[in-house]
Amino acid sequence: MAQPKINAVFTEKPPLIDGYVNDDVWKNASLINELFQREPNTGEPVSEKTEFRFLYDQNNIYVGIRCFDDPAAITSKELSRDGDLGEDDRIQVIFDTYMDGRSGYWFQIGPRGSIGDALINENGKEYNKSWDGLWDGRAKITDTGWEGELIIPFKTMGFKKGNSTWGLKLIRYIKRKSEISTWPLTSLNAHRFQMSDAGHITGITNITQGVGLDIIPYVTGGISKKQDSDKQPVFEAGVDAFYNITPSLKAAITINTDFAQTEVDEKQINLTRFSLFFPEKRDFFLDGANYFTFGINGDSENPQNTSMIPFFSRRIGLDTDGNPIPIKYGGKFTGKVDQWNLGLLHIKDDNKWDNPGYSVARISRNLGKQSSIGIIGTNGNTYSASDNSLAGIDLRLASSQVSGNKNLTYNIYGLKSFTDSLSGKDVSFGTEINYPNDFLNFRIGYLQIGENYTPGLGFVPRRNIRDFYGGIGFGPRPKNSPVMQVKSGLKYIFITDLNNGGLQTSQIDFNLSDIIFLSGDKISLASQFMFEALQNDFKIFGSYTIPADTYKFWRYSLQLTSAKRRNLWVATKAGFGGFYLQPELILATATNSVTYEDVEAGGAPVVYNQKFTKLNIPLLLGFKIAFLRINAGPAAAVMIGEPKDIIDGATYKGATFGYQAGVGFDLFNKLTFDIRYEGNLNQFGDEITIGGETFTLDDRTGALLLHVGLIF
Repeated sequence: MAQPKINAVFTEKPPLIDGYVNDDVWKNASLINELFQREPNTGEPVSEKTEFRFLYDQNNIYVGIRCFDDPAAITSKELSRDGDLGEDDRIQVIFDTYMDGRSGYWFQIGPRGSIGDALINENGKEYNKSWDGLWDGRAKITDTGWEGELIIPFKTMGFKKGNSTWGLKLIRYIKRKSEISTWPLTSLNAHRFQMSDAGHITGITNITQGVGLDIIPYVTGGISKKQDSDKQPVFEAGVDAFYNITPSLKAAITINTDFAQTEVDEKQINLTRFSLFFPEKRDFFLDGANYFTFGINGDSENPQNTSMIPFFSRRIGLDTDGNPIPIKYGGKFTGKVDQWNLGLLHIKDDNKWDNPGYSVARISRNLGKQSSIGIIGTNGNTYSASDNSLAGIDLRLASSQVSGNKNLTYNIYGLKSFTDSLSGKDVSFGTEINYPNDFLNFRIGYLQIGENYTPGLGFVPRRNIRDFYGGIGFGPRPKNSPVMQVKSGLKYIFITDLNNGGLQTSQIDFNLSDIIFLSGDKISLASQFMFEALQNDFKIFGSYTIPADTYKFWRYSLQLTSAKRRNLWVATKAGFGGFYLQPELILATATNSVTYEDVEAGGAPVVYNQKFTKLNIPLLLGFKIAFLRINAGPAAAVMIGEPKDIIDGATYKGATFGYQAGVGFDLFNKLTFDIRYEGNLNQFGDEITIGGETFTLDDRTGALLLHVGLIF
């Protein structure tokens, strides 16, 4: 079936971009006002009237949006650029400027004017939101709903010269109804930003990117003063230049690159034995980054997408300890020529080995509608002074028309490194099949990474392994129900030693039930099994070390989350389990003091140091409002032991039932801080036996505690 299309309208006079679609020029614009629900009622018209209008001139394309609605019911909290609008009403516009059905430029705006952008590749599987294009947008809430206007320069987007038709996809989100509507109609099996089913906007002619040259110089000056040293003057200067050779090919050069305005990394706490992955944030490397992706690296939903990256631009401009070092100069060439995708890069930084620099070449060719084949090569080593190069090949076979409208993807890829100090065992490869659809989805994959495989410009956290991974999931959608969808399934990872065999790591995640309501509320029940065989002691955090051994542990959780679109929302999670140990249900030896009244001593209290084995079973529940967490719940303990220091042969036994309550907050989603009160309400059989005589203990205690913990 042919996809729907509209004709673009050329304008001599551009509209004023102020958030109100009321300029007379909008009356002549092409109009789309028939959107269809993807969720919850697939195929039905959008529940609230929606209008998209399109105009263009030689330099820009303009989008006008009217989203009719009850102003009091609009959900809009976010104001920042590139903020998370996942819980807000919003619209999204995607242009497939190459008409290849697999890539696009994604633009978003919310009712209060928060804008965001991203690059789309591999028919929606790759979504790079770190990209920041040059464009603008405004939006306003009105008496009839909300309106918005976008201005997008043609120099922001690459496109095929002479092609007057682009792909176009429009999306509107109405959060209070859990509604997603699109133009054109799309299926539940499609990726959320799938471009192979996009509509068309035609008649885009006589457009230009201007001279196509952008020059961005910088100068920095000041005084630097470090402790125990004299003041030193600081002066730095450099320049970045970007030139569009053609609308689809771009060249860039950089001299003394300025990264002063680079967005900082999100804080991560590493509780594993391996390096963490931090995504690229620097604009020079983000521009055209999609031309360097390889194998499964761009698939954000793939659990192993960062396990074997042949080119990772974060390695450039950093020393071996992760500290920044200056980039002296560099050049880059990216773009498309017919069915070919090209990415070339050379960078020289101020590394301690003073090597000639780092070079990367990536070439791929589109096959059919959604498949591709490609090669990659790198030269240079950011890890040591040893000479290093790498070569690889990958093949992707994909279709979005399996059994009508279902997606299926197969990947196979291989890499070999060449390092002058290493020989043999330097080959790595992988393969995967993925069926990512709505009711049934599954993934089956395999990775093998050689012991001496060394990507000098890449990222590989773990070598000498075989990695079997995958999963299966189901997502039925009940009809005529307040429940929109129920998801369940499992995911697994099994990692074995490549040379010696034997299981090193296994992880099985059981998604027992995700119940998603039309209201936006959610109930999740999950469990996880972990196995780790540590060959060496593992220093996990600070001075804490986990000894070499074999560990098995389970975790369980129940989470209730109300819709975050509300002004007041609550998320509560109850869980227990372990991390190498079982801290929530554990037998431990402790020392405490107990008091009983010694009759023979004239009724004077006698204090014994009591050493006992304690089985502690805390059952702490809570809920969270914004960043504040409130906890309350029961606690129980059973204790058996011997009082020491004074009387031999004495025994102790007892049990307590108490309560816990407190307030706290989480830091970086990893550290917890709580002020907690623990009290005993009742004690059962709390007694001490000395020389055959039993004394009942009356020791009702309470304690105010500061509790610091780690979230695993």
